[in-house]
Amino acid sequence: MRVAVLGAGLAGLAAACELADRRHQVTVFERRPWAGGKTYSFVERETGEQVDNGQHIFMPCMTAYTAFLAKLGTLGFARRQRRMRVPVLDADGRRSDLWAAPLPPPLHLGPSFAAYRHLSATDKLRVARGVLAISRLPRSERDALQGESFGAWLRRHGASETALRGFWDLIVVPALNARSDAVSAAQALFVFQEGFLKSPSATAICVPATGLSELHVAPAVRYIEARGGAVRLGTAVDRIEVGEGRVPGIITSTGERETFDAYVAALPPRELCAVLPESVRGLEPFASLSQYRFSPIVNLHLWFDRPLAPFVFAAFTGCELQWLFNRRLLDRDATGPAEHLVVSLSAAEAYLGLSKRELQERFLPQLRRALPRARGAKLLRCVAIKEPEATFVAAPGLMRPGPRTPLANLVLTGAYTDTGWPATMESAVRSGQAAARSLTPPRT
Repeated sequence: MRVAVLGAGLAGLAAACELADRRHQVTVFERRPWAGGKTYSFVERETGEQVDNGQHIFMPCMTAYTAFLAKLGTLGFARRQRRMRVPVLDADGRRSDLWAAPLPPPLHLGPSFAAYRHLSATDKLRVARGVLAISRLPRSERDALQGESFGAWLRRHGASETALRGFWDLIVVPALNARSDAVSAAQALFVFQEGFLKSPSATAICVPATGLSELHVAPAVRYIEARGGAVRLGTAVDRIEVGEGRVPGIITSTGERETFDAYVAALPPRELCAVLPESVRGLEPFASLSQYRFSPIVNLHLWFDRPLAPFVFAAFTGCELQWLFNRRLLDRDATGPAEHLVVSLSAAEAYLGLSKRELQERFLPQLRRALPRARGAKLLRCVAIKEPEATFVAAPGLMRPGPRTPLANLVLTGAYTDTGWPATMESAVRSGQAAARSLTPPRT
């Protein structure tokens, strides 16, 4: 079968790889001159380093993405913890680690949480009660909380505002790219149950030691091409034709009409609606795509003249800094004494409109306060990377579609579809694979 994949983001690439495994002839169309969607890297012109458009991590509980890297032969291109350990610094650089002990859940978090210095004893007791309630919550009851915000659920279970900001949002914001009050309780509870409370090793942090394009984008393109497929960069799909309940063809940005047996729409919701005929936009699931809201991520890359951070990554509390990554210690090809730090800011609406200089002036003093070694260091270069619509918001009441559509030979894929997972690389890969499997049964 000849299959067109519309979009070369991670979900589209995963779908194409799955289809190629099933011996179908795949053609991937991508409007931009590079593949990867929201997960790619580029060479920074002054330093010559590979820089990601956004800092990403993954964990062993993300089984589909981990298996995808193993299939591509690049799983070894990441630095992986055996069990979770996250340094957490406050505004003055006082450190208190959260780590998983080799104990059954939820006891594996107990030793580090008992010694955690960034919450009062009262707040720690309330958090512990919340964690216990999450660990005991049946899946059916969790899924029934889709219409309630996680913030509301936490308050019902005794969480204080200090604990919301200093503990729960420390996890929710990077995981869901929104704060606890903005996301559904069902989705946030899934994150805690499947990740933090499933096993001591489930949330071990894995950080790419190379650019995302080298980690999974270029290898996926090679995988597709090695199996007879094609990836056509710089070729957008301007229109999806519809007739008699099917897609008979597509019109590309070159003006050509191309026909395939089946089509995988790996476009963001708004872009997909724009290329569909008005006659079908009112049908489900297309009509519901307009309900999606998106949240930005801002990454600030800072190069200093000397080593500053004695850790690979750290989370922050009590200041605007959220997560900090040390690319000098992470990157496989890092050389020289310069320190490349990445300040990663999720749910970054407040920072999206700021210029690079304004971001530097806002965050550099906070970094120097938290890291004593930074106070005498010279800043060599600053690069700000903004993704205005980095991920969808898993808002209360949001109903996510599956891969099927009313058009017999068109299926949907994307991290926004109903994978059960939040907007992560895991969700993108699961969605791509589900789309391919729903479109065609495995060949023998």
